Amino acid sequence: MERVEEFVERALYGPEGFYETGGRAGRRGASFVTSVETGPLFGAVIANALDRWWHDAGEPDEWVVVDAGAGPGTLARTIRVAGAACAEALRIVNVERSAAQRQLHDPADESSSHLPPVADVIIANELLDNLPFGMDELAEGDWVPVEITDDGTMSPDAGGPRRPTVAAAAAWIDDARARLRPHGRLVCFDYADTSRRIEARPWTDWIRAFAGHEQLDDPFVAPGSRDITVVIPHDRLPPATESTNQADWLREHGIDALVDEGRRYWEAHAAAPDLTAIRMRSRMNEADALLDAEGLGGFWVGEWSSVRH
Repeated sequence: MERVEEFVERALYGPEGFYETGGRAGRRGASFVTSVETGPLFGAVIANALDRWWHDAGEPDEWVVVDAGAGPGTLARTIRVAGAACAEALRIVNVERSAAQRQLHDPADESSSHLPPVADVIIANELLDNLPFGMDELAEGDWVPVEITDDGTMSPDAGGPRRPTVAAAAAWIDDARARLRPHGRLVCFDYADTSRRIEARPWTDWIRAFAGHEQLDDPFVAPGSRDITVVIPHDRLPPATESTNQADWLREHGIDALVDEGRRYWEAHAAAPDLTAIRMRSRMNEADALLDAEGLGGFWVGEWSSVRH
């Protein structure tokens, strides 16, 4: 038997792991969709935020932006398409553990398996839930790490309350913050909740598995065949400098103006739509998904400043 965090590490990132054998985010041929893959609107809002922070930092000649857990590199592409004001200074680094996914990165951007030594902004969209997590069970008054076999057998398994442990996510945040320049920031988007609310739910509600755009019943069988994620107990992470939900964050950084722009362009060109008109019209549908309070819009967003002040 092995601890849950060891199982998840192997099932996701081992030689026969999910991400090394073709698993990825996206639509066609992929297993799940994140905010990045709903369309280019999410990247356009990120570009707005990058411009604001670049201006606040004094518009430096180099602006290092990291997409941590970049998958196939979709976010970097949509940021480039958005035409950010900081484009000339922009240096995007796609960071992805999976060698298979790094092969899909655009050669216009840097690609790495590790965070760079320094960065101005680090974005992590649905990364924390994919870092190896553990699970404890309350047994005879003590929280005991749960161990598991490849057929899903667990020990202990006495029916006591269970909770996720997210030491890897907490350590990753500390490491990322230490790489930020003094004006820098780390921004994480993820599904998260408080420890108390998570512990009150069955573990099958907060550990999830996906393949082929379907949620599967059992995350702990056939390792490598499915993505395994966890609802993050955000109060067990290093305290965020700021936190909100995704819908409010996107509104703060201009999603409504982008949708209005799209609507006006579409109305002006609907009689004979060009490719730009089609893209502009899609912003309305993308916004509905990104702002949905019961879905992506309800995601937790945590921001951390640099540890150097």
